Amino acid sequence: MKLSVHPYFLEFIHPFALAHGVRTGTQLAFVKIELEGIVAYGEASLPPYRKETFDSVKKWVESQYENVEQFITTNPFENPDNIPFSSKNPSASAALQAAILNWHAESKSKKLTDFFIKTTSTPELTLTITKNDYPFLPEKLRLVKNFSHFKIKLTGSSDDLDFVKAVRKKTNLPFCIDINQGYFKKEEAILLISNLEKQQCILIEQPLGDENHEGHYWLKQRTHLPIIADESICLFEDLVQFHEAYSGVNIKLMKCGGLFQAQKMLQFTPLNNTNFMKLIGCMSESSLGVAMASVLASQCKMADLDAPYLNKNDPFEGFHIINGKIELEDKISLIKSVFL
Repeated sequence: MKLSVHPYFLEFIHPFALAHGVRTGTQLAFVKIELEGIVAYGEASLPPYRKETFDSVKKWVESQYENVEQFITTNPFENPDNIPFSSKNPSASAALQAAILNWHAESKSKKLTDFFIKTTSTPELTLTITKNDYPFLPEKLRLVKNFSHFKIKLTGSSDDLDFVKAVRKKTNLPFCIDINQGYFKKEEAILLISNLEKQQCILIEQPLGDENHEGHYWLKQRTHLPIIADESICLFEDLVQFHEAYSGVNIKLMKCGGLFQAQKMLQFTPLNNTNFMKLIGCMSESSLGVAMASVLASQCKMADLDAPYLNKNDPFEGFHIINGKIELEDKISLIKSVFL
């Protein structure tokens, strides 16, 4: 068996503006497993506001070589605990797990979706708009016909509401708001949220800091809009401990450590909140990473998986959103001319 890790810089079509700052792309790490004539990949996305780096991913994945070699040819779905996992290295864990599961699926001539729960539900699909996108709004409006909602990224600044109103003048499509921890004071956040209630907004994601669970609970008690956790709930243990402060959670493989961990989060139902919303999301990822998350999408209320439509040098192909539905080709294929 050959196990290797490769760097790749994923570039945005337009600069991406968040409360964390503006960036032109995202560092990725691709995990590659080669065995018995089968080559399989997994992906780690490493935005600058996360602790993991390419070097940390490479070091951790390579340290797991002997563990992987011992069980790679066994069925990982029968013994998922055999797959290496580290809560301190969730993106690396997700990438290694993806490569292992993709290798297993191909070795059995099956699709990865064959191994996970499937429902007949179709999740609502969001297309992201940042403040840097406003000059390109006509381009977004042409693309949004394949999606059900916009996700508008705000920054916690004084022009947030003006930006929302400017977008609303161009489209009446329902929208979500993602603030990415932009507000420091809950009193400022509730003023914005109160105004957004009048603008056809359907939910608010992560308005306050990731550790401010009390502040998010305070907001939840003062608005009918769902308050969704992103950065505040990463792992399954976070969900169990902090779910009462929120109306729902945006689950991401890069935060929780992989498909098995995400599935466990989806199966968690708070006793006192049967309407707790489950979203599946992604960071800035290629078609490979997003396709992995989409395996679980039918179990979710909403899927925030538009990353391949925001970048310009995707090294993989096979993931599509068409007429409001996710469509996966039989195999997510590497475009060799642009990778490695």
